[in-house]
Amino acid sequence: MADGRRVVSFGGCNYLALANHPAVVRAVRDGLDRFGLSSTASRETTGNAAPHELLEHGLADFLRVERVLLVPDGYLANIAACQGLARSGLSCAIIDERGHPSLVDAARTAGLGVGTFAHADPRSLVRALDALRPGRVVVMTDGVFTADGEPAPIADLLEALGPADRLLVDDCHGLGVLGPAGRGSVPHAGVHDPRIVVTSSLAKGIGCAGGIVAGTETDIDHCRAASAYICTTPIAPAMAQGTRAALRVLIAEPARLDRLRDNTARVRAGLHNLTVLAKGNLWNTPIAAFTLGDLATMERTEKELLDAGYRVPLIRYPGGPAEAYFRLSVNAEHTDTQINGFLRAFRAILAHRPTTVTARVRQEVADGLA
Repeated sequence: MADGRRVVSFGGCNYLALANHPAVVRAVRDGLDRFGLSSTASRETTGNAAPHELLEHGLADFLRVERVLLVPDGYLANIAACQGLARSGLSCAIIDERGHPSLVDAARTAGLGVGTFAHADPRSLVRALDALRPGRVVVMTDGVFTADGEPAPIADLLEALGPADRLLVDDCHGLGVLGPAGRGSVPHAGVHDPRIVVTSSLAKGIGCAGGIVAGTETDIDHCRAASAYICTTPIAPAMAQGTRAALRVLIAEPARLDRLRDNTARVRAGLHNLTVLAKGNLWNTPIAAFTLGDLATMERTEKELLDAGYRVPLIRYPGGPAEAYFRLSVNAEHTDTQINGFLRAFRAILAHRPTTVTARVRQEVADGLA
């Protein structure tokens, strides 16, 4: 809803539209009747409930990892992971310079030394690692970058690691989206390695709440000693019930993921044809970021799209192409009519703004690079 009107939203992170799925909502309601609103305490005291453990086991099976640790949210998942890795003897973190801010916060909170490498550049990572030898290092990256949907070169980053290093992949925007059955960025990259630790929110592709750390039994045991786990109250057992239901839907309805990917391809192709999305067809993630001229032009465009019945949010968030930019996202329940209607409306708006698209983007399109 916007100003009392129903509009079609191309924003947010509910990629599989599981947050509104009847089976998920029903599972939460049933869980509320059984478990109440909160577990009221940390899991290591009296706050552990059967749905928490069942969800961990279900996610471990789904992700094909040895263990999963459930924490309150994705931000704390990174802190718990870094605290656990510090306990295991790692002393430094090297983070993609465009990584989510929570990665830097997590490394510093855990007492790790913090350095960066050039965005998605394995050669820069090798140089940074060489400067820290013989120490053990955790390399940290988004699996899918939050702002613009770019996938990380996970296989290349992994190749740069030493045998005792770790690669932490924050997969908040890859889980449920990429890889076979939506298992995430790591399977999508075609790698499986015990040096990889995956963190994620369960509030985006899975559409519920909570965060996870996934990896080997040894690494997760270290994370269980982290204050970000021990000293926090977990998600409500009812929400864990709902998340289990969402996972069941994801597994039982592969067509849902197929629709997301089809919708993603159609919207990206449409934005590419409108010359607003440079290199957009190279990524198969449901996030697209772009700018259109100056801030006043973009604010006017946002309003005109909203007046036409389509919400495409103009946001300010770290890691995007500018201080303010459009972050468009697609979900599995967008219909052909909604997508076609949005692209027609956007085309009509842009037709009256011949100078809104930068010369650089137009040239990339003309050169066949977009």
